[in-house]
Amino acid sequence: MRGLRGRLAPALFVLVASGPAQQPPTQAPPSPFKPPTPRQVYGPAQPEELMALATNPDNYHRRNVVTRGYLDMLPDDRWLLSDGGAQLLLIPVVELSAAGLREQLGHRIEVTGIVRVLPGRQGSCRWFDGRFVPQSLCDDPDLPVLPDRRPEWPPGSITATGVVDIENYRAAGPRRATSTIGDALARPPEAAGKSVRIVGRFRGANLFGDLPADTRRAAGDWVLQDGEHAIWVTGRPPKGKGFDLDPGNKMDTGRWLEVEGKLEAAGDVAYLKASRVQLVARPAAPPEDRP
Repeated sequence: MRGLRGRLAPALFVLVASGPAQQPPTQAPPSPFKPPTPRQVYGPAQPEELMALATNPDNYHRRNVVTRGYLDMLPDDRWLLSDGGAQLLLIPVVELSAAGLREQLGHRIEVTGIVRVLPGRQGSCRWFDGRFVPQSLCDDPDLPVLPDRRPEWPPGSITATGVVDIENYRAAGPRRATSTIGDALARPPEAAGKSVRIVGRFRGANLFGDLPADTRRAAGDWVLQDGEHAIWVTGRPPKGKGFDLDPGNKMDTGRWLEVEGKLEAAGDVAYLKASRVQLVARPAAPPEDRP
């Protein structure tokens, strides 16, 4: 028996050692989670006068707005949006570069962003990893931390998610070789394939019946309008850096867009297949149209 045990022990070891090998752990697939957009968290941006925001910031706390003013700088590298006696502390998101903002100092700009009242003395809260962080970060985790209010600052702030330099746009207008919608519609078949840059008012998913409903080719098509003329825009949604317009919301139809792309034609109907969409200021009226 002692000899048999001696022969069985190595055999058992071989059987155990040659058992099924454990598979190495597989890497978890990347998370499909995407952080919500400002529109999803705070609602679509609504146009508001800077004076109203500055006078009663509590009424607009954590609301997504579009407003206009002049960009200035305060001590300690703080930005100020002002117009006359109306002032808001401007807090840019990290995607907006300080160098780009410095080029717009003293210019009239259009700002899309979230209004927030500056705290007198904010407390702290426990972050996901156990650290204690300023309360404003827990309240709005996707926005920069709010600084505590100072006597020399306005009580309200706007966290800018997008900035458009109105002065630069207007100054560069004549040199940008933009076409009018009327030009594009003059001879649709002959214009097919032509690259154009058109400025017009956003009219959503034909919310005002500017075009026959049966000429819409895809669910994502939307309308650009200028005066008596309108054209379907296809290929890109009405959104970009700092703006995300809702084709189903008439409140967004006060905005102006510059669309670059190629003209297409289906019979006598023209379409603009967009390659780039940019939010711009409303163009100044020609001298003969001004009162």
